[in-house]
Amino acid sequence: MLKITRQVTLLLLAGALSFPAYSYATQATEVLVPEVTQEKVTGTVEDALGPVIGASVMVKGTTNGVITDLEGKFSLNDVKKGDIIVISYIGYVTQEIPYTGKPIQVKLAEDSKALEEVVVVGYATVKKANLTGAVSAVDGKVLEDRPIVNLGQGLQGAIPNLNVTTSGRPGQGSSFNIRGTTAMSGSSPLVLVDGVEMDPNLINPQDVKSVSVLKDAASAAIYGAQSGAGGVILVTTKKAKAGIPTLSYEGTYGIRQATNLPEPLNAEEELEMRKRSYANANVTLPDGWNIEKNPWIGTTRTNWMDEIFRTAFYQRHNIALNVGTDNYSSRLSFSFDNDEGVLINTYNKNYAIRYNGKFDLNKWVSISEDLVWKNTENRSKDTNDAYTGPVLSAIYMPASATVYNPLDGTWGGTTTEDPEYIAKYGSNFAGAHGDAVNPVRLLRAENRFNRTSDVWSTTSLQIANIIQGLKFTSRFTYNLKTNNYKNFRPIQDEPGKPNNSNSLDVTNYRTDAWKTENTLTYDNSFGNHTVGALFSTTADHYNVRGLKVNGKNFADESPYLQYLAYAGTTSATDYLTGPDANVSLVARLAYSYDDRYFVTASWRRDYAGRLPKENNFGDFPAATLAWKISNERFFKKSDFIGMLKLRASWGRVG
Repeated sequence: MLKITRQVTLLLLAGALSFPAYSYATQATEVLVPEVTQEKVTGTVEDALGPVIGASVMVKGTTNGVITDLEGKFSLNDVKKGDIIVISYIGYVTQEIPYTGKPIQVKLAEDSKALEEVVVVGYATVKKANLTGAVSAVDGKVLEDRPIVNLGQGLQGAIPNLNVTTSGRPGQGSSFNIRGTTAMSGSSPLVLVDGVEMDPNLINPQDVKSVSVLKDAASAAIYGAQSGAGGVILVTTKKAKAGIPTLSYEGTYGIRQATNLPEPLNAEEELEMRKRSYANANVTLPDGWNIEKNPWIGTTRTNWMDEIFRTAFYQRHNIALNVGTDNYSSRLSFSFDNDEGVLINTYNKNYAIRYNGKFDLNKWVSISEDLVWKNTENRSKDTNDAYTGPVLSAIYMPASATVYNPLDGTWGGTTTEDPEYIAKYGSNFAGAHGDAVNPVRLLRAENRFNRTSDVWSTTSLQIANIIQGLKFTSRFTYNLKTNNYKNFRPIQDEPGKPNNSNSLDVTNYRTDAWKTENTLTYDNSFGNHTVGALFSTTADHYNVRGLKVNGKNFADESPYLQYLAYAGTTSATDYLTGPDANVSLVARLAYSYDDRYFVTASWRRDYAGRLPKENNFGDFPAATLAWKISNERFFKKSDFIGMLKLRASWGRVG
């Protein structure tokens, strides 16, 4: 038996297999799960200088984790003896400690190898030790150890100053915020996947190689008006590589439960609350809340929180095949997600295919292709709506109400329609409960269909090292996104809040977008001098066409007749967004001397096609300086300070 106490996510199975494509074997094993006791573990995380603020503390293989407070302390619930506690922080060696039932005291050591890692920045890669801007990065291996369904969940607590907000709604992606809100209109960062602006929720977390976050204006300015004040997130995906053919599989199964839910009042408590509120307002208690005149409200019949929430099952499967030689390599991955929502009758299903291939024509010229296709089907309900939000409706709905009408099995409402009751007491007092509606009906009655297909294709040509250090890259990206949405609302024959009309909404749209980019770079070293230069031009085009149709007055609500052809009346609206076209020029110069002094300057000009020609462009310059003091002769090496660097930056963003 498996005991669960206040567990939000329980991982049932998470496996990863990697083996040659031509040989593998499987073995079935019976596993007995003993009863376990979950505890709370506390501890402190420090480094050589004192407490570490914001360190990630997680139970390995789960999403159960916290970050350390201002004193480096943490408290983590739902931990059992034998669990592996993973403590990590950018720039330090990750530690894994088995939980023995005692408080955990950890002293993190700096990761000297991390300084040699290469970090992706705007249009280039830089050794982490040589960064001159405010940039943080995380390796994709961090995501592999977490049972997640989208990239945002994997980045929670992984990068300092990156705030990730996730929704409990199935299929709802994560939102990102860097260093807090920096603009009145919002400050969502620009997200680029392999250099292409893309929804990060389209990417399978298992396909991610690394994630870099450009936090300051100088780092983000090279993306101009696109980045705004929100910063930039750069996602780099795994590429095909040479070697023997390999086939890998990763699977995750689990359950979700909603926690910390509002505790609903029973009928007796509701009556007492109403009596006190009317008495405090010095107002006479209405007959609808007088149990002698309306005894129906005195009996508890339904716990509405129990009716709308459930234990939800989710699963994720990913298969990847890599085949490569010295001149040609390709990687093909397929993923399937089935994510049930914790609200009844909500779900999200994803099918995704990603292909990456590279072909070297000779030692100078290569061609590569990246293709992503994702098909999403989901059903959800807006929980923020003040009137028809199911959670709020569950709070408003009286405990005396029923889910279904006991007289005929139709949807129940705030009161009864029993003719004998109405005859005896003169009314069913439906108006006593205001606009409360049945939350179960909100989640189950509508016939909703929502499917989105999203395709991204990027083709690249690269010519490199005809002259040592000189490289030219030309890239073309095309995106086609289509959506088909349909929602039928039947007649609402609900006691207390009836609605005798029905309707059907059908929406379709198509998005076409393309972007071309041509970049010339030069990087070389001459003794103690290292130089780098970049010049790039970009152009993009975007438009959306859509159609919205509404049908009303259906004589028959049978599922096979829920189409516009059977509506009594219809109305339609079509629309076109765009076309929108933009052109940009980008340049950057970088110089360093003796791995001690660093200077970088960049400039970008964006031309916006939607603006008048006399004022349709903006310039976005930036400059950074850095001094690696720890490489000076006068600096004495210390176990406390592995590297000491002073940097300053300035930049303008859109």
